[in-house]
Amino acid sequence: MATCKECKSFFVFEDNPEKGDCVQRVVDPRQAYYKAKPVAADQDASQCASFQKK
Repeated sequence: MATCKECKSFFVFEDNPEKGDCVQRVVDPRQAYYKAKPVAADQDASQCASFQKK
């Protein structure tokens, strides 16, 4: 089972190593930006379409 902490897009919070942000780069016709959502480090990432092994 793959977990979020094994993904290149996961960035751990300094004050809480059990959680972090899943950061995705989004490009649309006018601009590029980043989306971040908080996730648990041990959350199952096997169904995540953007999972990339570190």
